[in-house]
Amino acid sequence: MASRKDSSPAAYGDVKFILELAVKKPGLQYVLKSSGAAVNFKQRCNKYRNLIREMAAETVLNIPGHRAETAYDVLVIRQVGPDRLPDRHGCTILFEHQQLSGSIIDPETGDLIEIPGLTNILREY
Repeated sequence: MASRKDSSPAAYGDVKFILELAVKKPGLQYVLKSSGAAVNFKQRCNKYRNLIREMAAETVLNIPGHRAETAYDVLVIRQVGPDRLPDRHGCTILFEHQQLSGSIIDPETGDLIEIPGLTNILREY
């Protein structure tokens, strides 16, 4: 069972600050002093996301077809080494945005659909 402190968003001010930066800056890196500190911070990021999602769930609880979402759901959080490859002994947390794995094609024209704000994360095959 989580302690009262762990269930308060106020306990995650540092995490909130980093996650908000990461949403605005894909590829953000947070370098910590040890791999243990990196593991702990990544766990706290996930706990905070879950806490915020649970709080958001209360607002859509009785609305059929709606699920709770957070601004942080777009983030992929990885512990990496100096080469930016996954490494559980690394001291860096890398924040990337989930990416579309293909192109969006308009069925009427056959043209690529470019979506402002998403176009920079589209990767063509």
